[in-house]
Amino acid sequence: MSVGDQLGLDDNSELLDQARQKWPAWVAADPRLGVVDNFDDLRSWLPTVDHETSDQVLLALAMLAAPDGGDDIAAAAALAKCLLPGACRLAGWLSTLPPREVFRDSQPVLAGTWSAVERVDELVASQLWIEVRTFKWRRTRKVAANILINTRVGVLREVGDFFYVSRADRTWANTTLVESFSAGDLTSADGGAGYSAEMPTERVAGPLFHREILADAGPEQEEPSATEELLELLAWACDHKVISPADRYLLLCLVEEADRVETRRLARGYGGLLSNEVSSRVAPRIGVSEATVRRHGSRTMRALAAAAPRKFGHDE
Repeated sequence: MSVGDQLGLDDNSELLDQARQKWPAWVAADPRLGVVDNFDDLRSWLPTVDHETSDQVLLALAMLAAPDGGDDIAAAAALAKCLLPGACRLAGWLSTLPPREVFRDSQPVLAGTWSAVERVDELVASQLWIEVRTFKWRRTRKVAANILINTRVGVLREVGDFFYVSRADRTWANTTLVESFSAGDLTSADGGAGYSAEMPTERVAGPLFHREILADAGPEQEEPSATEELLELLAWACDHKVISPADRYLLLCLVEEADRVETRRLARGYGGLLSNEVSSRVAPRIGVSEATVRRHGSRTMRALAAAAPRKFGHDE
């Protein structure tokens, strides 16, 4: 189902039928809507004029749709219908991303039981409707741009994008989901020197590893996944005092954030793990500066590299 279908705005929509019937009355009450004789002609008219002109018409619909305006659901449907092209472009962009990138904080889903495209369409449709109904028509004039931008922000916040979640709720942005199958990755109260006081305790690997395990659900694998190998190595390194639990948590945060961003310089910063963008995302999560993230991350990677031959040469 498309975004429009999720909202029930197909050709047989009852709400759009109401909008067609009410259009003459709306035009009589607000001359700004008199640019077309019929509602069905509005969508083809909008692209032919500049944004300022089209926003005047959309503003009239937004006023009719708002609870503190006309509170007309049919007008809300008409406005949403006009903004569907932009909403569909947003849904199309999100649908090109890997499911584990899109649904960071979404409810757990089992492999093979859901459709990423349908979930994206649901999220975009619901957020678009919220923005249409809550548009601040009394003080904002750029209707299309603001509604579509707020829809994008709302969807990214809903799926757990760190930047947008942190703007709304820093506590949730810095919270890591816990699953029983990740219990082997708990940290202790012992932190690393220089930043241990800020490191959280009793936390797990995080959404990155939660997603990886869900993606691997199904037939039993003979070979351990890269995630399992990493967790095993870090557990061994902590047990043998190669790194501290705080170092492990920092590294897991770096891996998780690096999984979400495009790495531009693979030759520097341990394959992009200590890039400026990744460091800037991790720093607020653990309450230290970006420079501290890179310094301690580099130290942890050097310690692991030095100890790896001992681990894989004769595993204890």
